[in-house]
Amino acid sequence: FLELLPLAQHPFDGSWGYQVTGHYAAYSLLGSPDDLKFFIDSMHQADIGVIMDFVPAHFCKDEWALIDFDGSATFEYEDPREGEHAEWGTRVFNFKCNEVRAYLLGAPLFWIERYHIDGLRVDAVSAMLYRNFGRKDGEWIPNEHGGDSCLEAVSLLRELNRRVKEAFPGVIMCAEESTSWSGVTAGLDEPSGLGFDFKWDLGWMN
Repeated sequence: FLELLPLAQHPFDGSWGYQVTGHYAAYSLLGSPDDLKFFIDSMHQADIGVIMDFVPAHFCKDEWALIDFDGSATFEYEDPREGEHAEWGTRVFNFKCNEVRAYLLGAPLFWIERYHIDGLRVDAVSAMLYRNFGRKDGEWIPNEHGGDSCLEAVSLLRELNRRVKEAFPGVIMCAEESTSWSGVTAGLDEPSGLGFDFKWDLGWMN
């Protein structure tokens, strides 16, 4: 397999593609969508599978993109204690909002169907799972049970893996997850199971 950094459209090369503005658009500075399809097809002809990084945790704050899309918080949580990653300078997707969930769930299916991606490495899963990720006391809001897990992100990840496995059996799903969350690769029949095939080895980094 060949594992690629994020291929979706992003405005800043220095982010390596991890601050996305267009989750349904191939990165234009590397060529056209047809160029990308040709590249992936060439890999397949050489018996090389292609795994792509997918970034559903957050997005960059360029004012012409997703931030405050209709003049108010649309894709992100309104409260900065939920909707801001100060350390990364990004906004956090509102995983409770049905429209945002549909946007994020559709993107991986788009890349698999249109570009024949063989696997996805879901980036920054830890930042999705924990409401206090990268935040100090007073800078985050507990969930409805008083805990630090982001229940809506957990359900989103479970649904993502369920949909991919139902629509495209055999596509590999990897989680870049850096904590001790016990159910990363557990099945969806388990309460804390996220349904990923693999947990990415953080000792093997770019």
